[in-house]
Amino acid sequence: MPLSELQHQILALLASHRNPESYIAGAAALNRCGPRFSSDIDIFHDQEDAVSLSAEVDSRLLAENGFSVQWLRRYPGFHAAVVQQRGEKTKLEWVRDSDFRFFPVVADELFGYRLHMIDLATNKALAAAGRREPRDVLDLLYINENYLSLGAVIWASVAKDPGYSPESLITEIRRNARYLADDYADLAMVKPVDAAAVSRTLRHVLNEADLFVRTMPIGKEGLLFLKNGVPVQPEPELLTAYQEHAGKRRGVWPSSADIASAMMERYKMPMP
Repeated sequence: MPLSELQHQILALLASHRNPESYIAGAAALNRCGPRFSSDIDIFHDQEDAVSLSAEVDSRLLAENGFSVQWLRRYPGFHAAVVQQRGEKTKLEWVRDSDFRFFPVVADELFGYRLHMIDLATNKALAAAGRREPRDVLDLLYINENYLSLGAVIWASVAKDPGYSPESLITEIRRNARYLADDYADLAMVKPVDAAAVSRTLRHVLNEADLFVRTMPIGKEGLLFLKNGVPVQPEPELLTAYQEHAGKRRGVWPSSADIASAMMERYKMPMP
């Protein structure tokens, strides 16, 4: 449900244009079955010169199918437009992003191709540390509850930005995540937000994450740990019981086909 009807139509129309180097990322993919509606659709690209080409081809297809496209910005590596139809609108952003990730992008029935949920999660943790946006808190709690504990997400996230340690990443998320009810008022939610409950839950989750990262051994930062092919938060004293998984350019599946299949089953997104 958290994709609007307009967003659903746009994504379905543009799915054939997506490929492993032009894929859906950001909150639209993360919250496809989550608690909030995203105001935009992010289309990531590994190469800067692909951004303008992708934006041009996508916008032409939209216009041919009755959508109004109003350009906001058209810079190398970043294009943005508002797309409208029958009084409803959403923003599309075509962006160049790093191709360093934990897993390859995933073929998807609606999106065409999208980032793997773990890469969406680690990107979100870094975003929450680098800006003050109430939507990031809700997304982090959704990730923690439905996909992977925030401690494990934060531990892995530092591989994508070596300027952070797991401890400093938690500190920055805490520093930014101080929101009142009015801060959530402009977000399009499935249910109203209880700001006090969100604050309590986030404090508890970050305290657990902090305890986890402080008990992990130095030198393992930036790794995921897999059990039966699925990323988990490991027991720090039993790390040999898990398969270590590091990020690399364009990502990589675990070595076992069975493990990769199990992971795809765990992190697939049902159609809304």
